[in-house]
Amino acid sequence: MTAAVRVRSYTGPACPRCAKPLNHADLHDGDAICPYCKHPFETRVFQPRQRDNAVLQLAQSGPEEGTPCAYHARNAAVASCERCGVFICSLCEMAIDAGKFCPSCFDRMAQEQAGGATQTRIRDYGSLAMLSALAGLLIAVFLGIPGAIMSWYYAIKAWRHPENSSLGRTRLIIVMLVGAGDFAIGVFMLYAFITAFTRK
Repeated sequence: MTAAVRVRSYTGPACPRCAKPLNHADLHDGDAICPYCKHPFETRVFQPRQRDNAVLQLAQSGPEEGTPCAYHARNAAVASCERCGVFICSLCEMAIDAGKFCPSCFDRMAQEQAGGATQTRIRDYGSLAMLSALAGLLIAVFLGIPGAIMSWYYAIKAWRHPENSSLGRTRLIIVMLVGAGDFAIGVFMLYAFITAFTRK
């Protein structure tokens, strides 16, 4: 079962309901309320590891001691950009899953949405809930109970995080009711199977 993927450009912390920008300094881990629309949401503040900014500088005698950075002539290069090939120092090095890139190429990749590591991928919990419920309904003999549990799990996630769901709350309620039907059919089929097996 594949998750639907939406791509969202990151412009800073914002309310998941009204998308109004939020002050990063006011955010903390835990529950929060948007000051604009009063919508409650859960926050997780990313605390990045402090980067070691010790930059190797070229010797005063000239560039024979090392290769200069394309952006900082006095800094020694520690890598080359995997897209354009220019030499970059530790200040310019943008290391992501796809490799190491210079700032210009990293910005271009983000704008062109060519680098998968620069995108934010979001699971569509509403679609996952609906697919789980339908799978449990179509193959009730085997997936009735597991399909119901999965549909309830994703429906609850979608209810709590509506920004990550393509389904509204009315449709989520319908999906949960279908999941309840899946569960009932699964229990009935399991009971019938156990009864038939014990009679032999």
